[in-house]
Amino acid sequence: MAEARAKAKACADRRRWAQEEFGDVKLGDYRRVKRLVSMGAALLANVAGTITGAFASEAERDGAYDFLSNSAVTRDALTLGIWSACAKRCAEFEWVYVPIDGDSLAPTDAHKTRGTGAVGTPKSHGLGFDVTTAIAVSAAGVPLGVCGQEFWPNASRRTDDKGNLEEKESRYWIVVAEQVMAAFCTSSNRSVPWFQFDCGGDMGEMLRHAVVNHWRITVRASWERRLNDPEEIRYLWDTLPRQPEMGLYALDVPVGKHREARVAHMSVRACAITLRLKDKQTGKIRTVTLDAVHTLEVVTTPTGEKPIEWMLLTTAPIANFADAGQVIDGYAQRWKVELFHQLWKSGRCNVEDNHLHTSERILKWATILASVAMRTLQLTYQARNTHELSADSLLSRDEIDAIILR
Repeated sequence: MAEARAKAKACADRRRWAQEEFGDVKLGDYRRVKRLVSMGAALLANVAGTITGAFASEAERDGAYDFLSNSAVTRDALTLGIWSACAKRCAEFEWVYVPIDGDSLAPTDAHKTRGTGAVGTPKSHGLGFDVTTAIAVSAAGVPLGVCGQEFWPNASRRTDDKGNLEEKESRYWIVVAEQVMAAFCTSSNRSVPWFQFDCGGDMGEMLRHAVVNHWRITVRASWERRLNDPEEIRYLWDTLPRQPEMGLYALDVPVGKHREARVAHMSVRACAITLRLKDKQTGKIRTVTLDAVHTLEVVTTPTGEKPIEWMLLTTAPIANFADAGQVIDGYAQRWKVELFHQLWKSGRCNVEDNHLHTSERILKWATILASVAMRTLQLTYQARNTHELSADSLLSRDEIDAIILR
């Protein structure tokens, strides 16, 4: 009896999540939405990269194939509903961290009939879809959902910093950030997305766009940028270490490749800066003013290792050590989007295993599985941040078993 009640509760929980995630997707017919909710709940219990592996009955499999092949079911409609659901979850927070990062999907396409483009390095000759994803994460570190995502079959693989923004892959970072802003606006909440970018986001177009549009962002600096100082030539990486120390904090460093486990002593410095940005095409000089936070390991670096160091550019105001710490904490959440990509691609959902034959169906299926991957990540971190609850109160037995196996 107790086992039956537990199964019924797990089933109801999966259904409740699927209704919240997919119930507001606009598909023109309530029966399509009902099918989507049913698919989402079933996938959460038994996710697989293929439809035949995910759905046990012939009726479920036929329903899934019909849903994905239906021209009235568009990926745009799916994403708008999913992003809106995520934004609604964020409404209770003053702000949420929004890590954005890129990856690629490489389903087998030996005959080049599935609408794929070039992925990976030029020498690899890989085929697939490039993708940039934004996820929302609470200040407590709990993932809340996917809130922006863009796919494209890339023909040119242009990754250098030459040419117009429209010609570079980096434009998708801005495209996805704009998707997030639109989702948060339409959900009628006051929560502020705080974008988190790694070194790939350190581009003049991104910094200017964020400042002009009043976005809150943090970008890890990758360039030795010149500061706009009329009196002397100064550079970012020379200037920050000369600022007064704001404070120290301890950082637990796990063991890694060529890295010893330790508690690192981290020194923090920060100041407002104005960058001098030169357009490589026109030669025009533009300036952008923001804050920079520099955190550097001191004293505890093992012999033979480089000290841990981040240089973070941010539009968030830095008035004190607590403000700087919030910037550092936010950037530390960025790696969760990498965890999402891992779960989505191979960790649990195995989205690249699908056998669908058109890019439209592949990407609709990938979009649904992205929600399932995020729910898995969300449940994992909810359990870590809600110690008084048992795992069974947050996950079904199947979900617990899946996480243990991974």
